[in-house]
Amino acid sequence: MQAKTIAEYDAYLDVHDGPVIEKGEFFELAFPQSKLRLPVYELMARVYRSQGQSDEAVAAVTRGLAIAPGYVPLLVELAELLANGNGNLDRAAQSAQHALALLETAKAPLRIAPEEWLEATATLRARVHSALGLVRFKRDDPAGAILQFEAALAQRSPGDPAIHYRLGRLYILSGRTSEAKRHLRQAASATTDRTLRDLANAALSAL
Repeated sequence: MQAKTIAEYDAYLDVHDGPVIEKGEFFELAFPQSKLRLPVYELMARVYRSQGQSDEAVAAVTRGLAIAPGYVPLLVELAELLANGNGNLDRAAQSAQHALALLETAKAPLRIAPEEWLEATATLRARVHSALGLVRFKRDDPAGAILQFEAALAQRSPGDPAIHYRLGRLYILSGRTSEAKRHLRQAASATTDRTLRDLANAALSAL
């Protein structure tokens, strides 16, 4: 993706300099045909999500996917946003499955080192499986949720502490106490999030 004019490229760099939302909206209006809108929408979605504005994040992702329906990072972002919120679970699952299918055939660009590519794709797969785990959980399928969260952890070691916590709680529901303790301890020891650590320790104390 390349800018057609110096003004377009300068405006794109301005989005990175921030504030992302304001400058992203300006870029969208000033260059409605620019292919650089795709990374701009990706940046905007991340900022909206960090600010807890999930509806706005979903809207930015949707505009990006209208440009590139097979752009895996945005498919993953959409799956996570919808699975974590009160969004459309069917759409979340479809986005996740689409991302997984594309990752199976994706090839590393020449400019990216093989180890960097493997790390990036493993991270995306872990995020996809975690989103699918939440979808399964919200559909009252704890066994399916466990399989998806386990698949997420299998992609990267030691894995996201939040996934360890969710697995721990699911194992409690399934009567698998020893496995629950192992994952809750991992969540409590690995996280820098005090709230998550307190939740994991409280769940451990209750066992």
